[in-house]
Amino acid sequence: MSLREYRGPEAVDLLSGQWRQLYVQDRLATPFQSSDWLTAWARQLPATATPLVLAVTSPIGRIVAALALVQHEDGARPRIAPLSSPHTWFVHPVGPRADDPEVAHALAFHLLLVAEHDQTDVEIAAVPADSTLGHTLSLIAGDISWTRTTPTSTAVQLPARYDQLPPYSQREHARRRRTWTRLAANHTITYTRTRHSQDLADATAVWADLQHRHGPQDNAGTTDWVAVLEHQGAPQTSIATLSVDSTAIAAQLCLTRGPHCYTLPLTADRARRHLAPGHALLRHLVDDLAADGIHTLHLDPTTTRHYAGRGQYGAARPDARTPARSAAA
Repeated sequence: MSLREYRGPEAVDLLSGQWRQLYVQDRLATPFQSSDWLTAWARQLPATATPLVLAVTSPIGRIVAALALVQHEDGARPRIAPLSSPHTWFVHPVGPRADDPEVAHALAFHLLLVAEHDQTDVEIAAVPADSTLGHTLSLIAGDISWTRTTPTSTAVQLPARYDQLPPYSQREHARRRRTWTRLAANHTITYTRTRHSQDLADATAVWADLQHRHGPQDNAGTTDWVAVLEHQGAPQTSIATLSVDSTAIAAQLCLTRGPHCYTLPLTADRARRHLAPGHALLRHLVDDLAADGIHTLHLDPTTTRHYAGRGQYGAARPDARTPARSAAA
């Protein structure tokens, strides 16, 4: 096998073209490796950043796996990180042989050479520790900075079985249901999740407004998210919204592939925090997703904090773990 770098427009062309086939051929890839997701982030990089794709090829020159990265030139030294970082929480190569130890070694050794000989900082975060690439990086990391993650730590099995939760969690669910039952006596409670492109466009505006009014004080990332959502489209991307009297108080971004759904940052009305709006929204969402045939909901760490921990819904069974690659032998 050999490795080739694609940079700049050439990398974007690969991401928006051939990458789609690599993604289709890789059943373990998550939506964070889809062409739409990566292309959307690549097209809005600042002038100081260059999209970079590392492609591993077979002896006949066919790409069998690729890893999407970005090189930043905004510091004292160049810095390489995953494309769309930090807004991704699973970093994988993509392709029919993405799980091959030879591919992982080719990628890891190339990154190691770049770090050691090109005076470049390589920061590869969110690589699952039990993936082939994660296992290889742990063996030869050298000057590569990378973050291990545990893919199964926030997976919730659907449909949710509230009657099988620990007694404490059942009491918490009952208490929150009573709160919303009392609220519904005098107010109109509405839950929606987008299904079509126009719905998504409308919900994106609602989400952006919530983010602007109730998100982090630094709202510089809002425009980035809006551009990504506009590029993504339905149905693989959706926004679930919970409203009280036609005023949205919580909105949740979701990416879906097959029977798996992955959440992205939750935005909720700070003034309604006593109602636990994120938890109320999740209760609707898990039932909605289960009705659509989704069997595993993966909560991102930020969302998990809003929902007071995944224990509120129970851990996923072993057979419901996040698609992750086996460690190299």
